[in-house]
Amino acid sequence: MRVTPGVASLPADLRVLELDDNQAKASFANMLLIVWRKDTTLAAYQRVGTLILELSRAHPDGVGVLQVVERGATPPDTETRSEFLRVLSVAEGHVKHYSVAHPGSGFSAAIFRAVMLGAYTYVRPKFEHKVFESLWDAATWHVEQQERIRPTSMTPATLMKAMEALRSEARRVATQPPKA
Repeated sequence: MRVTPGVASLPADLRVLELDDNQAKASFANMLLIVWRKDTTLAAYQRVGTLILELSRAHPDGVGVLQVVERGATPPDTETRSEFLRVLSVAEGHVKHYSVAHPGSGFSAAIFRAVMLGAYTYVRPKFEHKVFESLWDAATWHVEQQERIRPTSMTPATLMKAMEALRSEARRVATQPPKA
């Protein structure tokens, strides 16, 4: 189900690229923001590599990727996990900083973060990459990385606001009643 974003509620510089029950993707300056809400589908993940390449054409000095995996999101299947590894290799030379945030604590959150770290160890991307349990920590880290690319007016608060707006929009879409 594709849905039109509630544009009035989004920051003017946040451009929603995809939005459905499972995920949301947006560009914000030279960053790709992604929210995984429910199922991490192969089709949705395959578009990540394409979006990275499109964004890097507009920002040849490098892009950042910030993903949030919401609590309750189902783990990707084997084929989608393979695509994740492929996307990391496609990102080489284009991405300067890449992270996944999984807000929360407890055993399942720790397992998720450990799996992500294992994937990074396997692929060994040359760009900066991290896994976070706090979206604020991820936003702060990305802004620090942005400064290494070029001076930026982006602050952790503005990046956090953009991601929270995208998360809110994804929740709104997921709770909308089906159209008759």
